[in-house]
Amino acid sequence: MNRPCDLCDGHGYRVSARGEVAYAQVCECRVACPECKGQRFVLRVEGGYEVAAPCECVTLFERVRLFNLAGVPAGYGEKTVAEFRYGRGEPALGRAKTRFGQYEKKADFDSARGVLLVGPPGVGKTHLVTALVGYTTLQRGIACRFVDFFDLTARIRETYRRDATESELGIIEPLVSVPVLAIDDLGKGRGSNYELTIIDQLITRRYNARRIVVATTNYFPEAHLKQHLDGPARRMGATTEPLEERIGERLFSRLCEMADIIVMEGADRRQMTGARR
Repeated sequence: MNRPCDLCDGHGYRVSARGEVAYAQVCECRVACPECKGQRFVLRVEGGYEVAAPCECVTLFERVRLFNLAGVPAGYGEKTVAEFRYGRGEPALGRAKTRFGQYEKKADFDSARGVLLVGPPGVGKTHLVTALVGYTTLQRGIACRFVDFFDLTARIRETYRRDATESELGIIEPLVSVPVLAIDDLGKGRGSNYELTIIDQLITRRYNARRIVVATTNYFPEAHLKQHLDGPARRMGATTEPLEERIGERLFSRLCEMADIIVMEGADRRQMTGARR
């Protein structure tokens, strides 16, 4: 048995940071494919004629391309569901991990229900959604997009400028059509009614097309607010403002139609990591 490559551990790709986003590249051990000698096609005989066909290595290059289009933040490029850890006293985190593990077993994401992860900062919400994006692009070859809610509203706001380089359509259409959309930090910053209307249209169009949305938020829905802010979430910095007030009743209602709410409570992983250093 050949020993796995020391650089990529046999995955065929490596992930590093490029500015604020994670960036994948095909490992040196796979660039010079022994089958096609780097040509990305092979010659086969069909019906007595020699024809060119894509080499199997093309799949790896395409999956790396999809990952790089997804927009995963630099610190989350190598997150996996399997490495998500939780303690005995954190059953809510275990339920969240199980749900995201189930996504990895699906044959496809057509008509799959999404998830809205709710909880205070540091419990691993972004870890799980970025792990899903990494898995679906690099392991399954399914296109995904990861967007930060605050950044998305800011980009929409920039389209108002006369010298804008983007249009609303140019921002929203790729997010409507992609099979899997992850929205981080719902409710962060205050979007105007117009910006929220644009995002509502995005979510509604995805709902009508039966395309999955996974999202995270530090803001508890009103129905969960009192129960969880009487507990450890208050000590961990959870806000007392309900999610409905941050994103609007209509957008919240639409999300509830297409996604299950999972409340995550547990120790702050960021503080735990800092304590171990």
